[in-house]
Amino acid sequence: MSHTDESIGTVTVGRQRRGGRWLLSLGLALTLGATAWAAYPEHPVKLIVPFPPGGPNDVVARLVAEPLGQKLGQPVVIENRAGAAGLVGSEAGARAAPDGYTLTLGSTSSHSLPTLMGRKISYSPTTSFTPIGLIGQTPTVLLVSSRLPVRSYAELVSYARSHPGKLSYASSGNGTLNHLVTEYFKAQTGTFMVHVPYRGTGQAMSDLLAGQIDLMFDAVITATPHVKSGKVRALAVSSVKRAADLPDVPSMEELGLKNFEGNLWVGILAPAGTPSEITDHLNAALQATLREPQVQARMSRMGFEAMPGSAQTLSSYMQSVQRTWAGVVRERNLKLD
Repeated sequence: MSHTDESIGTVTVGRQRRGGRWLLSLGLALTLGATAWAAYPEHPVKLIVPFPPGGPNDVVARLVAEPLGQKLGQPVVIENRAGAAGLVGSEAGARAAPDGYTLTLGSTSSHSLPTLMGRKISYSPTTSFTPIGLIGQTPTVLLVSSRLPVRSYAELVSYARSHPGKLSYASSGNGTLNHLVTEYFKAQTGTFMVHVPYRGTGQAMSDLLAGQIDLMFDAVITATPHVKSGKVRALAVSSVKRAADLPDVPSMEELGLKNFEGNLWVGILAPAGTPSEITDHLNAALQATLREPQVQARMSRMGFEAMPGSAQTLSSYMQSVQRTWAGVVRERNLKLD
């Protein structure tokens, strides 16, 4: 072999050795990565609820947190981070490290409605998150204070029309589900009522019970105990069918408001970029949790329908609800107060 051939041979052998080391390093990295995902989670998982305690989002989160933690082998710790109708907590969830240890409870208000009425937000409800799975849904119900002299849907509409601007309605914030549902109700019935936004449903309910607010739409899951205690009156459920937990309350469909639906969906999301090994593991644990008979029984008693499914199911559901409400906002020219 000539000097040149020897040099070429040396270079070739060197490249082969370096290539072998690179492949060995890659294989080791993949093995370590697979081992890391297999060990997930190694410490508690935080679930950000972007609304105050006591509201429907918080109630649902607490229904699933403990059994979900048991499936994962680590506690799921709830952190209520309220503000700006769900935007503050959702932004924090979007900015969290994509390692599976900070999740966000998404819902209609925080992930299907934020951009529909011109709100400026610093995260994308879709691209800033990776869907884990849908927890389920619950309809909303039209509630009036027991101090208000109306006992039926027809009486409320008649009273509101004859007293324009006298009635006040509460919401959990501008652009939230119960805000849009009430604005849609006003547009459909030709009534005018004053909007009083709160930082969360719990605070709004307190004022409704005290008679400081006349009416509001609230999720069946949190409204039912107050209805059954007689502290508020339920006049209509904002869904096509009656709610199983409130069988004596007519649906909007029965009352003549066709296709009037105001269901609240709730699901779990991770920051964008979270490895699929982690999101798949979380989805499997969530589905197993929602299929437990005792979990389903508790949800059913509270008027909440469990909806276990794939991550794509949640993504599709989010976008479907957004399209529906975008049409309502456009057709009715709904605007923020």
